[in-house]
Amino acid sequence: MDKKIMLAVAGAGKTYELCHSINKQQRNFLLAYTNENIKNIEKEVIDKFGEIPKETKILTFDSFLYRYFIRPYELLIFENFKVERFETKGVDILHTPEPAYKNGGYNPKYKKKDNIEHYIINKRYYCSRIPELILDIKDLFNIAISNINNYCDYIYIDEVQDFRKEHYKVLEKIIKKCNNILMVGDYWQHSVSGQNNSGIPFKDTTYQDYIDKLKKIDLKVDDTTLKKSRRCSRNVCNFVRKKLNIDIEASDILKEGNVSFVSNDSEIKEILENDDIVKLLNKNSKIYSFHSINWSYSKGDTYKDICVILTDDYQELENENFILSKDTITNNQLYVALTRASRNVYILTKDKFYEHRKKYLKKC
Repeated sequence: MDKKIMLAVAGAGKTYELCHSINKQQRNFLLAYTNENIKNIEKEVIDKFGEIPKETKILTFDSFLYRYFIRPYELLIFENFKVERFETKGVDILHTPEPAYKNGGYNPKYKKKDNIEHYIINKRYYCSRIPELILDIKDLFNIAISNINNYCDYIYIDEVQDFRKEHYKVLEKIIKKCNNILMVGDYWQHSVSGQNNSGIPFKDTTYQDYIDKLKKIDLKVDDTTLKKSRRCSRNVCNFVRKKLNIDIEASDILKEGNVSFVSNDSEIKEILENDDIVKLLNKNSKIYSFHSINWSYSKGDTYKDICVILTDDYQELENENFILSKDTITNNQLYVALTRASRNVYILTKDKFYEHRKKYLKKC
């Protein structure tokens, strides 16, 4: 058995490495948490092979769980709840399950775990509760993974840092029981999406803690192969390493690209009005007329030049004695933002931006 994870930095080519590792003659699953990642995987696989190999299936993790852990075993699921089987219609992504408590008290609309309606609405499985269902039904996981092992040679997973809570618990069981698995991810990009940010495996977990956890489930941890960024220049990598304490290096030390704090009013105006320079804000980017995106939403993107607009916590980022915030999530979001440029990174403090901000607010 071969079970390995490659820990990467931003722009190191995680998806490229993953897709170029597959053997098209084998029976493969290529999985990722988001649809956007799936698009990137499909593009990379087609670039390499000219097509998606016949024996390779590319799916979101939720689709994989539904198709191979839920759909074939509905008889077992319905028997578990002692209800008559009915025809299901797939997965529901529109409705949020009722919580047990609401408005400070017990929620009478909440369905307990012994009720099949805890997992199903309008004959569709709640997407968010599929991992929970797999974990709760006795023997379901073991039966499903045994069958998967019979017709799958290798599982590949991109952006593994996106997996949290029950999704991670199921993934951990898959790692332990599957034949072979290769995963890639960037620890420093965990919890940047605004969703799925709580719980295992990252709560109160340092980088070394994370590595130790991975080793405990018998994963080989490679934290050197993807240590160098193919996207960012040496100057940008040095800045991120110094300010955010993240061990990132540039693969091309001669690549052009600088980090500049901008304070001159005419230069600020020029940057804000140049749509070739993407503005990255912590939040609310849509309220501005210039070309912009939120820090977290820029994950996976590459731009030539960017302008990162800071929040109050990073007002002193330029100073030698800057002390990094203890807010891990926001630090990771800033890391994502600072590593989007293939060339130059311009930085605006909040104070300087607010001197110009009003002019660029969209009219209601």
